[in-house]
Amino acid sequence: MSITKNDLINDTTISCGVQRNTAKLVIEQFLNVVKDSIKDGNSLELRGFGTFSPKLYNPRSGRNIKTGELVPIAASKSLFFKFSPELKSKITGMPDTKAQAAQEVAKEPAQVRETLETHSL
Repeated sequence: MSITKNDLINDTTISCGVQRNTAKLVIEQFLNVVKDSIKDGNSLELRGFGTFSPKLYNPRSGRNIKTGELVPIAASKSLFFKFSPELKSKITGMPDTKAQAAQEVAKEPAQVRETLETHSL
């Protein structure tokens, strides 16, 4: 099932308790900011969600499969989305190993300090 912009507006109206016109205005403005940012070549990072970034492809030459003739391929832009670790772990149901590793590293100094305190001379 897909969620449309209209569904998003309806959900926002209900969950935030605002009028439909207000929710529509906010969502459309947000989407315009996203579009303009990406159109200008900027990345857009939404912490806890992911990062939208434009990817530029240089012009290159390809080959026509039937004739074997070289064919020029024009430069192009594409949109790339990278999930945040939090969103990725929610979607896959698997824990984020990088976040766990960072937590383990953060624990180490305390464990070292405890060891030094208990074994001090």
